Amino acid sequence: MSIFEERRSDILRRMLADSVPGPLNMELPLLRFELDGDAGVANRELRGLAGWFDRPHPTGRDLRGECDFAAEKLALALVRFGEKLEPETHAAVERFFTAFDFSSIYCSENHWLLFLSSRLIASRVYPDRLFQAYGKTGRELFEEDRRRFADFLRFRARRGWGEFDSGCYMIPVWECMTLLYDYSGVPELRQLCGDMFNLLLADLLQESFDGCQGGAHGRIYPVNALDYAKCGTTFLCRLYAGTGADAVSAANYEALICSFRPDPAVAAIAAWEPERPVEIRERKHLHNICDMQPERPLDGSVRKLTFRSANFLLGSVVYQDDYPDDASRVYAFHQQHDWDLFLRGGSTRCRIFTHHPGDFGEHNYWTGDLGCRCGRFFQHRSAVLALYDIPADQPMQFIHACFPKAEFREVAETEFALFAAGPAAYAALLLPNGWSRTEEGEWAGIEVTSPGAVNAAVCEAGEAADYASFAAFREEILSNRLTFDRGARRLVYESKRCGRIGLGADGSRSVDGVPARFDWPLYDSPLIRSGWDSGVVEITVPGFPARTLDFTLPPHS
Repeated sequence: MSIFEERRSDILRRMLADSVPGPLNMELPLLRFELDGDAGVANRELRGLAGWFDRPHPTGRDLRGECDFAAEKLALALVRFGEKLEPETHAAVERFFTAFDFSSIYCSENHWLLFLSSRLIASRVYPDRLFQAYGKTGRELFEEDRRRFADFLRFRARRGWGEFDSGCYMIPVWECMTLLYDYSGVPELRQLCGDMFNLLLADLLQESFDGCQGGAHGRIYPVNALDYAKCGTTFLCRLYAGTGADAVSAANYEALICSFRPDPAVAAIAAWEPERPVEIRERKHLHNICDMQPERPLDGSVRKLTFRSANFLLGSVVYQDDYPDDASRVYAFHQQHDWDLFLRGGSTRCRIFTHHPGDFGEHNYWTGDLGCRCGRFFQHRSAVLALYDIPADQPMQFIHACFPKAEFREVAETEFALFAAGPAAYAALLLPNGWSRTEEGEWAGIEVTSPGAVNAAVCEAGEAADYASFAAFREEILSNRLTFDRGARRLVYESKRCGRIGLGADGSRSVDGVPARFDWPLYDSPLIRSGWDSGVVEITVPGFPARTLDFTLPPHS
């Protein structure tokens, strides 16, 4: 048995052992079938899942919320364990797909993919049945959906994913592609999914240390923002490259059973150690939930920079175009994580970032800025600037930072600055409005707050080897000039190592007086290159032949 198969089998066994039965544990019956568990119990659980629309939601939510997650599991059960399903189970699953509308009321990227991929598989299984909610036969839907999915993947290869680099929402995307990779029966979809797996994994690994993907992320939850071990992407690094935290709680069944194996060059990126710090530039399209295909894509995009040094990762959304003043604007900054510093060699919680806290799901206490859009960010090399102008109607008139004191080897503090020493790198967090540490409650020892609706933060990191001592690092940072003009909403930081960096609420960004340019390609790094809207990606890993992923041909073969 290969090392990969040993790792896969071990994780599957532990997933089943740790599973707790319940109406929202949708993968448990599949795990029972997979590991030759009690087929009778698995059939009963699967029939319960297929009866999704026959009873109230377990937590009182709308049944049309997560019905697409149920659909994906039922579609996989049909094609992977069809011979193990009892007649009553087959009938219940067929009824779920043909009698109900199992599209979600939520219109985000992952929900649309879950619906489309599960309907494609179900329509292949039931080609002659009428899918009543859509007024078409399975055969008709299959032809439509395979084209939609192929077009969708080609667009993402040209302009990036909307829920970009999400530690949680990359997982349902992965699930959908595993379903089509193995069971669509369409060579074009298998090729597109395989290439997209390699692209997403290459990007994930080039921005990761030990499975922890640093920098900015589109749409994550507080648990992901505070601990990389809670991210499904950390599990993907573990599965495919053998690196990262061994967190079974973040494991994914579909990835474990899929026949996809990464290109050896892609898996080798986990061991990449560039001789000097590198900058990874990426561009992602503005996610528009009003136009998921998309047929009328928005012109704007997100520019994301990740600075990878030997022992730290610092990354941010350095520029984001405005959404148009229409319905698509509602998605702006939805659970977005705008900047993050990770110090290598410590725990999966050894990270620093600032944020304007909110009081609802899409702009919660640790991620997102939906409905507010008060933050602006800019980064040059190992320094990132954050500027906040919080509207008066916001309930939280302050910013806060994740600064988990116990995770660092040494901490030093002044009235306007916090310093952290990791195993081999140092970090400074400058808060010109001052700060106070949260001493009680859930965030004690993790959170520091900084008062004021007009606010700012600067973070600079450095390799410990580049300084005589931690004290020398602190002395240099404190000698750098920081100018925060609250009236003009402008922040300027003059770093001895990064230059004079400027950020304004008017959108201006500059380095040494020169305005920053953001006409970036899709990918620009030593390993991955792709022009914006080109659909052709070049992956070049030292020691391996160059690999080209061409998402432009062949169309709908």
